[in-house]
Order: sequence, then structure tokens, then C-alpha cells
Amino acid sequence: MRTPVIALFVIAVALLGKTDASNAQSPYSYPWCSLGAGKESNSLSCYYTSREQCRTTTAGIGGNCVESPYYHPQPAQPPRGSAVSRRHRRHT
Repeated sequence: MRTPVIALFVIAVALLGKTDASNAQSPYSYPWCSLGAGKESNSLSCYYTSREQCRTTTAGIGGNCVESPYYHPQPAQPPRGSAVSRRHRRHT
């Protein structure tokens, strides 16, 4: 009786616990933040991909848009296949 219950629990944990960390959203993923949404508010909300997006959002509720102190862009990687490979010549 215990074995099937434990097996089902392990399967459920494996299926539900599988997440992709690269798709997780965090303040570290976005370059722009809104600072304050009202008088005397120092709240920092860093979920904007552009300054325009931040300004549009804060236009109705107030606040300022600032660059995120947490954002560190990933280094640009060259596209695959763009590197020129050397051809080796056979020596005769």
C-alpha cells in the first residue's frame, strides 16, 4: 500500500517541480524601473523592458523611471555558424 503512494508522490514532485530558471522573471531581467507611485513612496518596481514602457505605465499613477541598479545584460554572443573555420590542406 505504501509503495504506490510513495511512487505517485515522487512522480508528482518530479512533474510539478520541474521549472526552467531561464524563463523566471525577476528584477534582474529588466533594464528599467519605476521609482515611487505616490507622495513619499520609495518603492522600486523593475519590470520594464524600455523607458517608454515605464513612462507609459507611470503616466497615470505617477512616479519616475530610472535605470535598474540590478540589471546586468548578458554578454552578446556571435551567431552560430558565423565564425570562419580554417581549412586544413593536405601535405603531399
